[in-house]
Amino acid sequence: MAINVLPFHRELDASKLRKWLEISSRCTLAEFELFLSPLTAEEQQLLKAIEDKPAPIVNRLHFENLRDVLKQKALVSLLVEEEVKKDDLSHTTPAVENQLYGAFDAVFASVGPPNGSPRYGEVVIHLKDSVREHGWATPFSGMHFMYAIQHKDARKMQDMLAAGKSLPESPYDPLHLGFNDRLHFSHYVVTERYWNQMLAFQAILVYRNLDDSPASDKVRQRFRALLTEEDPQKFWNLFIPPRVKNGTAEQEAEKIPFGYLEGKFDDQISIEFFTSIQVPASKMAEVRSWPEAQPYLHLIQAKPAELP
Repeated sequence: MAINVLPFHRELDASKLRKWLEISSRCTLAEFELFLSPLTAEEQQLLKAIEDKPAPIVNRLHFENLRDVLKQKALVSLLVEEEVKKDDLSHTTPAVENQLYGAFDAVFASVGPPNGSPRYGEVVIHLKDSVREHGWATPFSGMHFMYAIQHKDARKMQDMLAAGKSLPESPYDPLHLGFNDRLHFSHYVVTERYWNQMLAFQAILVYRNLDDSPASDKVRQRFRALLTEEDPQKFWNLFIPPRVKNGTAEQEAEKIPFGYLEGKFDDQISIEFFTSIQVPASKMAEVRSWPEAQPYLHLIQAKPAELP
């Protein structure tokens, strides 16, 4: 965490941590508002248009992990999973992120992409909007923050931690991770009430940075289409369009997403917050045969063939 409580001679309980997150989030939004102002009429229109369209919240996982989710009736953090299984687990959460903000105690979900981030697995779990009350987010992962914002060799740091080594203690060492990194990371914290506003600010940044290329012209058309699109699903498909498989550089540029947030949730997300579990069609019969799946057959669907 970014705040040092030692001078106060007391622990921060969950309530105070939540209040701190809210304060940090308000400061984050205030900084964006300051540096983006004044907004054009179109930009103000986007902020209005996005208000009543809750951003999709989606978890992706690998198929081999789905049965455990059904058994536990929840998506759980690495620490919770270790307590249950009592053995070494293979996982993708970087230890660098755990040192940055305690990532091993978090469950992750994308905020914005209608079908999540395919790199995290082929199973798509759509979550209720109400799950946002238990989370906070940043515009990027902790690894990306350390590399792109702090300009540190995050991969080398991760390799050191994965090998059981400690990161350097000296703040002058380029591989050190300390208070200043956590403080800077806190400047990007966004609590749930501001998620849509932050996504709109990201879109405005993308829009302002477009050039005179044909691809940028198509992105501008997509931005303007957002301003009048009433259907939430169509809105978010415009906001973060599906990537073109094996697309050209120009096609990739045309499909640039307008924004993204990585949601973080403490400990676990109960299956009560799931609205659907989409699995590859070839796996449907197997999944529906599992004893653990029987109470949740109404949630289990075949993933559309066009989704990666």
